Amino acid sequence: MDDPRHPLSTLYRRLAAQGSFPEASALIGVASHLRSRFGAEERDRHVLKPIRLASGSGELAVVAFPALSAISGPHEYARLGHSFQGERDVFVVPSPGWDPSDLLPDHLDTYLDMHTETVLELLGDERPFVIVGRSMGGCVAQAVAERLEARGRAVAGLVLVDSYPMDSAAREGMGEWWLHAMLGGMIDRIEQYDMIWSDSSLTSMGGYNNVFAGWEPSPVAAPILALRADTPLRGMVVDTAEREDWRAYWPVPHEVLDIPGDHFTVLEQHTPTTAEAVRGWIDRIERTRQG
Repeated sequence: MDDPRHPLSTLYRRLAAQGSFPEASALIGVASHLRSRFGAEERDRHVLKPIRLASGSGELAVVAFPALSAISGPHEYARLGHSFQGERDVFVVPSPGWDPSDLLPDHLDTYLDMHTETVLELLGDERPFVIVGRSMGGCVAQAVAERLEARGRAVAGLVLVDSYPMDSAAREGMGEWWLHAMLGGMIDRIEQYDMIWSDSSLTSMGGYNNVFAGWEPSPVAAPILALRADTPLRGMVVDTAEREDWRAYWPVPHEVLDIPGDHFTVLEQHTPTTAEAVRGWIDRIERTRQG
């Protein structure tokens, strides 16, 4: 339904309804330039504090980064965090932008330095931890891990939950359906759960897409586990010569594990199996660390 309070959302929904997802994505990218920005010297004033989701005595803490879509936020990890209650500390690190009063970062370096310093302040120089990211949050997690290692701070592991690289929509064989499936799935969820979205959340999504444009992951010392959803979203092309073409992929060395659910449900009704996959991998890292 059109909402005169959110004209951008109305236009976005109309474009999506006619299947014009590249145009919808371009619309919010252009509109994001109307948002105010903060620079590197101001980042301390705009950082959002990490939220603790679970507490426990496990050696490795977990630091999670949400996706950067219009419906993203710390809530994505609520069920996963609860799964680790009593086992280990789990934190989620929000990104600014979803509140209308928020400013967006002016550059990728500003954004990554902000999150890198948040992790260092949270865990110090010694406490071991793993980083988790889902969807585009996997790009955030990888980029922060790279920056931490560049500063000499070890990362025990990196978990990517159905994450695709930034250039997926341009990849041969994926461009004709990737945006349609991902953005269509987001809108399906908005309608199914009557989720709140707004012009500010859409321009945040467009702004972060612009900030990460051109970013590519580089190999890191930390082991990487890529969890791939085993169920395609509506609109994903699966009748290819290689069935894996539609699945999440990552262009640097990593271990792969398929988990039940689609891109969204892996952290919804399928959270228990996703949590078990993360738990088993972290337990293996801890055993290796203990010799």
